[in-house]
Amino acid sequence: MASSCSPCLNECSSAASKVLGNGTRVLQVLDGDTNPNVPMGCSARSDTMDASTAHISYRSISSKALCGTGTTEILGTTKSLVNVSVHVSADLVTITLIGPSNVWWGVGFNASAMKDQPWAIIVEGGSNGTITERRLQDQNPGKQLNNTITVQSIRIKHSLKTVVATRKLNNGYFTFSTQMMELPFINAIGNTPLLSYHKEHAPSTLTLLPINNKNDVAGICICEGKILPFGQGQGTLTYVANKSQTVDVGTGTVSFVNKCPLQPRCDLLKQKNPTCDARTYVGGQTSCHHMWSLLDADQEIPWSDQPLEYHLKFRFWVQEYNASYHQILSRKTWGIASPVEYDVPKCEKGMIGCSRNPIDNSWMHTITGTYFGSGKLAAAHFHCHAPTCLSIAMYRCDQNVKMCNATNGELLCEERPIYGGTGKVPTKKFDEPGYILQPPCLWGDSKFGLEEPVDVDPTKYVLGSVKTSNATYGHHGEMAWQQMYVLQ
Repeated sequence: MASSCSPCLNECSSAASKVLGNGTRVLQVLDGDTNPNVPMGCSARSDTMDASTAHISYRSISSKALCGTGTTEILGTTKSLVNVSVHVSADLVTITLIGPSNVWWGVGFNASAMKDQPWAIIVEGGSNGTITERRLQDQNPGKQLNNTITVQSIRIKHSLKTVVATRKLNNGYFTFSTQMMELPFINAIGNTPLLSYHKEHAPSTLTLLPINNKNDVAGICICEGKILPFGQGQGTLTYVANKSQTVDVGTGTVSFVNKCPLQPRCDLLKQKNPTCDARTYVGGQTSCHHMWSLLDADQEIPWSDQPLEYHLKFRFWVQEYNASYHQILSRKTWGIASPVEYDVPKCEKGMIGCSRNPIDNSWMHTITGTYFGSGKLAAAHFHCHAPTCLSIAMYRCDQNVKMCNATNGELLCEERPIYGGTGKVPTKKFDEPGYILQPPCLWGDSKFGLEEPVDVDPTKYVLGSVKTSNATYGHHGEMAWQQMYVLQ
């Protein structure tokens, strides 16, 4: 079809190739001005049968069609250390994985690092290698799970193993959806047939396109005709090494998956916190990876021959298990950031969330969030980075309260970092200079001097947290993460 804007079609084709990534072939871009089912801007649909082929359209005039309208099936494929293809329909997910046949490899879905604790498929090497599912943990293989996939076929050809498996959309560990247009994942391969430490690992992203099986299905938007609202900007971060510095050996790409919820769940969108959107993100945990040097382009990497050393001290008190009073706990996490990280701005007059500290008149920054709990609390460990962290407090409110905070809630727990060497540590022998203590909140049996576990049943209560940080200087990658243990 002839185009009224050839440069526009070329730009659309180029943008689609970059977004769709490895493994997807872009066909000729079609002019969508005469098709009312094409959304404004540049959009893409997948071929009916071939995940590696995308149909691209460009529409220069306004359209009632919205991105992804009418989607009932999605399909996508990409090449990383492992080749990953996913087909999602209304009731079934088909996953096709291709990796080396002689060693183990695996894929963890909806994650950019192992610390995201993804649901993963692990394929061991050899013709008889087992295929298992795991919940990965930070820097360790985590826990093997009950099987939720059905292996349809295993084929070895030219030193490559192809595994085709199906599962339900929701298997209790991770839920696929036909509205899921971008899926970050991590993948790794090993040195041996059996699962062990990986030889290589990398994050990647799978773009899933509506299947081109109906003329009334709109493609996903590659470049929309209008600007996305703040908070919806996604993408990837790619490290580019400074070739003029031989010690700069960083490499890799990570997905930007920060997503700040609306109030009252979280304040950050209202505050327009930079960590909520890829277009405003200026640094933090998402950009902190092995050998990535986050410096100005003309700044020399310092201390390259002096690895940073730090010390952690742990003290464990252990009791023999006694079934009469020891109870099994489950771990829950509730975040009020993006959901993990956020920026503490350098405060100034008139900035949302900023106020003066009544003690020393320094600037402090506050965020709040309201959420549902679970069960009865036995322990609260708040992830609050010192020395930026001043305090984090959790409140309990009646279920009908929309925003739970100090004004209308009952204080359940407040944690403040205590600096060693100041004489403020309760136990003098632990009052060590250079160390920081952040005591948790604990509940239990009154005969041990503890208050009873706190009921935070979501049918009765909502919870709210208030996080306050020193904002005299700006700080990236701060956390407001509640790590809880509840009675099962």
